[in-house]
Amino acid sequence: METLENQKDKWRSMPEINDVATYGGATQGAGGTVRRGGLFLRLFLVFAALGTLWAFATPLMAYPDEPSHAIRAAAVVRGQITAEVGHSFGNGVHVQVPSYIANLGSQNCYVFHRDRTADCAPPIPSNDNFDAIGVTTAGGYNPMYYWLVGLPSLFMTGAPAIYAMRIVSVLFSAVFFAAGFMALAKLRKPKWPLVSATIVVTPMVLFLSSGINPNSIEIAATLAAFCALLAVLDHAHSLRSRLPEIAIVAVSTVVLANTRSVSLLWLLCAVVTALMFFGWSSLKRMLGNRNVLVAIGFAVVGVVLGLYWMAVSMNAPASSGTAPEGIINPAPGVAPYQAFITMLDRTFDFLNQYIGVVGWLDTPVPSGVFGFWSMLFIATLLLSMLARPRKLTYAMLVSLAALVLVPAILQALLVTTVGFIWQGRYSMPLVLVTFVSAGMAMRTRTFSTGRRSQSVARLLLLSAVIAHVISFLYVLRRYVVGIIDISTWQTMISHPAWQPPLGWLVLTVLYSVMIFAVAQKFYSYLFPGKNLVRLPSAFTGIRRVS
Repeated sequence: METLENQKDKWRSMPEINDVATYGGATQGAGGTVRRGGLFLRLFLVFAALGTLWAFATPLMAYPDEPSHAIRAAAVVRGQITAEVGHSFGNGVHVQVPSYIANLGSQNCYVFHRDRTADCAPPIPSNDNFDAIGVTTAGGYNPMYYWLVGLPSLFMTGAPAIYAMRIVSVLFSAVFFAAGFMALAKLRKPKWPLVSATIVVTPMVLFLSSGINPNSIEIAATLAAFCALLAVLDHAHSLRSRLPEIAIVAVSTVVLANTRSVSLLWLLCAVVTALMFFGWSSLKRMLGNRNVLVAIGFAVVGVVLGLYWMAVSMNAPASSGTAPEGIINPAPGVAPYQAFITMLDRTFDFLNQYIGVVGWLDTPVPSGVFGFWSMLFIATLLLSMLARPRKLTYAMLVSLAALVLVPAILQALLVTTVGFIWQGRYSMPLVLVTFVSAGMAMRTRTFSTGRRSQSVARLLLLSAVIAHVISFLYVLRRYVVGIIDISTWQTMISHPAWQPPLGWLVLTVLYSVMIFAVAQKFYSYLFPGKNLVRLPSAFTGIRRVS
């Protein structure tokens, strides 16, 4: 049986993998190297477009805890960074922000009421700009994310300002999603990791990238850091051409250290998993590179700043919102070990939240979507357990164990102070690490390009397109006409109670076209020269004539 080192030696003797040449439309330059700029731009535009469509389709403040985070962003960009004595009370931190932002909580009339449409929310007046007191439960969060997201509120007002803040958050996340996928494309044998990474881009991942909440950038930056580190370790013998991936790891580390207090723990899990795939020899080669050492120095500075902020927030006045999402709801009489076991019991309950439970976790997507993605998840994990050598499977199992155990440990530590607060979206960084790891474990398996594989891939990709579109449309239905026992699809066309920007029909068409175009491009990457949908002979004949 081939050892892992022998297998890696075989890969090293191969020329630069040509699979990446067609991924995302990237082209090859002199010497067969890939022009990363074109690939990164295409990936960035894809994630930015999909996230923006979700941002428009979801009513303002229909994203979890969005009012508090929007108020925090408007306060930070106006210089109100720390919680001061006398400004922190039982329900959060009091800050001075424009009145239309301070009153965003009034938009939540439809939250937890699936039969209530979004038109119950009052208009957000553009001229309501005088200073008012806003209350945020995110007053102890690191200001980095909020400073960027809050910038539009300095020169825009009303609903356009809030949508612009959302779009800034979308673009911020899209940068790191694009960087992560670009790094995966630079692996030797990149197809299986890219397949598994694409599978885990569920409707929930796209939804979470669309609102004002640091959870969005936390997910994207963890993916970027993990994928770029894999690419660096995979090319540890020739790091001179890996400067972009080295930079991605450093920048992602700094961002994670300055996002949420738990983000560094996700990074630690990602680093341990990556090292298990490649071992100490690759790590030693990597640490012997000057560029890597410079990147480590840069990352250390960012981590120190993040740790300093944690110390500042821990010493902040009481009730400054330093608990996760500002929730303080102790569970009296529940011991930490009981909370740990309860979290293990809930392991599979969180699966739906990895796929699609949107809004304030009050709107699950249709059951068929859950069934489809559950099948993909289970099949991916089971196939990765058949990988050889076994060391690859063990690395994937470590990431899977982290997904199950780390949230349970954190909840056990927090239960006596803030109660049961864990939601599936908090674990999304580890979900992405786990499924990319599954693809890494399968990397030694040949990716078949035969006719049967093409048919299976075509079926799965078209099904994924349908599942994505159904999820998007169902969420629109929830806010346009509400979800009741009697079908309301026909009412969406005849009597929509609420309309998003551009209208629900235009958004759905744009989303459908975008998702299908991505699926088409990905299929042609997996099977060069092949199309996801075969055009009728009449169309192909016209094309030949022209």
